[in-house]
Amino acid sequence: MPLLPDWLRVVWVVALGVVIVTHVWHAYCRPGQHRWWHAGHILMAAGMAVMYVSGSMTEPGLSRVGVVLFGGVALATAAATVVLRRREGALNPLWVVAAVDMLVMAYMWLPAAIRPSLLDYALAAYLGCQLLAWALWGRDHVIARPPVPAATAPMMAGAGSGRPAAARPSAPLTYRSAAVGLIAERAPVVRASLAVMAASMSYMLIVM
Repeated sequence: MPLLPDWLRVVWVVALGVVIVTHVWHAYCRPGQHRWWHAGHILMAAGMAVMYVSGSMTEPGLSRVGVVLFGGVALATAAATVVLRRREGALNPLWVVAAVDMLVMAYMWLPAAIRPSLLDYALAAYLGCQLLAWALWGRDHVIARPPVPAATAPMMAGAGSGRPAAARPSAPLTYRSAAVGLIAERAPVVRASLAVMAASMSYMLIVM
């Protein structure tokens, strides 16, 4: 196909290899949810590399493996997102995007003949927006639940003051936020790798 010459396939495979190495290193260095998040991106980059090496998804056995693998990981990621939402008190958009991306990967492994062209272009546009988000902003936001007063009852100005409780001044309210186990990576190399991943997926949707 003219839009996927051999030299460009090699470029994409090398770029995705760099993405894999980047996330392997960060998965090794970062514990907890970050490790699982990076592991998911390692799997995605490996899947994209296989797509570019093969050049097409016409092999039925390969296509079925990709759909089942990434579809299963997408469901597991979605379930983990719900569980973490209940545990942490905040819906983490990083896990939501990870689940959607896995679902897109599963969709990409479907035979091109049964994929609606309009949906292909819509998902390519979504990935293009994600590319810009990682490249320009990096999703450096704080995820926390709304402020909750640490003390719900007013405190007395002094013991034995004799003043009614309603007249006693209350202490300044302090707030606590949700402890979120996964925050956006600020490292430029990680953000660049995610931009490359989004670009590789968007390009594959367009040419395949």
